[in-house]
Amino acid sequence: MNKTNIHQYDNAKDNFSKKPTPSLDTTKWKWYQLQDLFTIKKGKRLTKANMIEGNIPFIGSIDSNNGYREYIGQEPIHTGNTITVNYNGSVAEAFYQPNPFWASDDVNVLYPKFKMNQYIALFFVALIKMEKYRFNFGRKWHMERMNISEIKLPVFESGIPDYGFMERYIKSLPFSKRI
Repeated sequence: MNKTNIHQYDNAKDNFSKKPTPSLDTTKWKWYQLQDLFTIKKGKRLTKANMIEGNIPFIGSIDSNNGYREYIGQEPIHTGNTITVNYNGSVAEAFYQPNPFWASDDVNVLYPKFKMNQYIALFFVALIKMEKYRFNFGRKWHMERMNISEIKLPVFESGIPDYGFMERYIKSLPFSKRI
């Protein structure tokens, strides 16, 4: 993001509470491959027999509870401020992970290549979940497919993703102050 776009983003941040929910007119949005926006890493296998009790979230390929299957005592293998996406089990379920965690080998972790916060992450989570219909148990969303998968994003006239719009949109929704 260049200085002009950063300035546009900073100016937009000042007006979040003053504007109504922005329109979702996607006709001027642009397609991006996930690998252009995120570094995608695979989770790691951890058997029940090897788990120890603790307070580190263990993210499994489930469709609820933010993906938290249980808490373990192992050191986290992934940082917070990332997005988890199931490629097995509940395929294409996506969740924002604010804190460090361990992800099972049925989960891919998206590390942003841009400055992301929880609001921008939730915008991405919604878009990623919309891709669910393309994948299932028989057609898993493995890392190779995920890297080349595309999502459509709001952009500036220059074609750079408009992360400020994404944040403003989520903040404008009812109950967003509780995020």
